[in-house]
Amino acid sequence: MNNQAFYDSFLEFGSVYYEPIDLEKHHLACMQFLTHTKTMEQLFCFPCEVYIELISGLASIVIGSQPDPVDLKTFAIHHYLKINPGVCFNILPVSDEATYYLLAPENRYTKLTLQEPYTFQLQPVRFNILEILDHYYFTEEQAYCFNRAGHQYFELLYVHNGTLGVTLADTVCTLAAGDLILFGPDSEHAKRLTKDNTCNFLSISFDMDLSEPQRLLGHVFHCTNGLRDALYKIIEESTMHSPHAQTLMLCHLQEIITRLILLLNELEEEHNSFSLNQNSQGDLLQQILAYMEEKVTEPITIEQICHKFFMSRTSLQALFKTYLHNSPKNYLLNIKLQKSKELIRENQHTISEIADMLGFSSIHYFSRLFKKYFDLSPSEYAKEIVASENS
Repeated sequence: MNNQAFYDSFLEFGSVYYEPIDLEKHHLACMQFLTHTKTMEQLFCFPCEVYIELISGLASIVIGSQPDPVDLKTFAIHHYLKINPGVCFNILPVSDEATYYLLAPENRYTKLTLQEPYTFQLQPVRFNILEILDHYYFTEEQAYCFNRAGHQYFELLYVHNGTLGVTLADTVCTLAAGDLILFGPDSEHAKRLTKDNTCNFLSISFDMDLSEPQRLLGHVFHCTNGLRDALYKIIEESTMHSPHAQTLMLCHLQEIITRLILLLNELEEEHNSFSLNQNSQGDLLQQILAYMEEKVTEPITIEQICHKFFMSRTSLQALFKTYLHNSPKNYLLNIKLQKSKELIRENQHTISEIADMLGFSSIHYFSRLFKKYFDLSPSEYAKEIVASENS
């Protein structure tokens, strides 16, 4: 599975952004490409920053610091990408074809030939259901407790209707209708049904050849429609006495385990995406704050910040509200006023020069804000500084 483009390891090659770039405003040329081959022999290399915007289809970027297939990394493209100068890259489609823009100040770039062709391949998870040893579909309407005898096989437990308590080691959980759990060989667990409760559940004991099955074991999965459909088929086949029933059940169980692996991958990817997106947003905010600090003695505006980081004003406000519980305007005003105190203490500029230096429209506006924030005027603060130095 591809890494997503905002993984930390991508940051050595570039960064991500979230809204299309205004070509005229940033003086960029646009080149459009259509790709439909899964194999590439060359990589782009630009002497300047280049921006990638995927227009249609699904695609991955293959990228590295040099055109060596051993060092190349592959990332799924889920954002717009800004690539650093001198980085080698190309775009490969995941779908049948993909269309993308390359945006740069000029069309000048080189194409570097790989030592050997690079082919994008998805590596399937290989596993095999060897045998179903036991299966039963229970309808329980009275208090029930069963401790499973130890054996060397897997057990799938699916609750069709009602609720069922399950104890695994020291953990107790309740499976509701539509929930599924998979136990591994030699796992000791118990099923419990409380009084005045009813439950229909399916249990299948089977042998399976799967590398690293621990990822699937002991998790309570809430089944998707595809999983439920395959489980219903097993329930139906389990009541049949056809010579083909066992073969069909093996096929359905193979599908169930495949869908469980896919579901687990999706859940893990969602968790990682959320965490990484939080990290990415946090990194973006730190860049913006550093830029504000750097430009604090210039008449910088919120519009200039949006322009610098390819963001709308709404997106910038949402970012500040989420992380700082403040607006960009108030934050910028605060650091300007804090900087004004520092400049007054240095005593190298007049109050009027400091107001102009920090981008305030007039000395009167600056003085009014200063007094509002610090309960004294800039001149009063300057007198305090002088008095403290002479005391």
